[in-house]
Amino acid sequence: MRVKLLAYNHLDGSVKALVMLGFKVSSGRVREKGIDHYLKDHSEDLSGWMIEGVKYPSVLEHVVFTFYIEGISRVTSHQLIRHRLASYTQESQRYSSISKDYVIPETVVKAGLGERFKKFMEDAFKLYEEFVNVGIPYEDARYVLPQAVTTRLIMTLNLRELLHIACLRLSKDAQWEIRELVRNMVTEVSNVLPEINKLVERYCREV
Repeated sequence: MRVKLLAYNHLDGSVKALVMLGFKVSSGRVREKGIDHYLKDHSEDLSGWMIEGVKYPSVLEHVVFTFYIEGISRVTSHQLIRHRLASYTQESQRYSSISKDYVIPETVVKAGLGERFKKFMEDAFKLYEEFVNVGIPYEDARYVLPQAVTTRLIMTLNLRELLHIACLRLSKDAQWEIRELVRNMVTEVSNVLPEINKLVERYCREV
């Protein structure tokens, strides 16, 4: 699995300053001092404003992240796209041949069934190639592919939705693979927003 933060929006390089500005607009301070003041003056306690955003989450929606994700199974991507307040562009199985990569759950290996799993996957790939080689379109050949096959996608979402997803998918009740995915997303965001783990903790407690 690979997760990389591709892009994020900010104010002069600061995600936190963008959230602070949201508060200033909401409170009417921008009307008093003017927008130019807050575009230049970032001397306030930006971390404090960031954490306070949990109580007024609309300000968090102005921060947007775009991730590149690869090496997750179709099982996990099907769970991920249920979060509908996000945008996705996923690798197509209709117009391109699939790569012969797949995810094996650790429980299968521990049960001593890893080799049988691999044999099943190789047989599925072989049948898929036979279909493609005789002219069956990719979009129809894919019907024989198991959900363990890996995929790639780009995902864009705002900070409020990321916190919502984290509350659900970092839970011990979530499946292991999507839990690992979301943990990696949070880790990537921590490089530009060190308060993200505290935000997740506070947001999950509030909702």
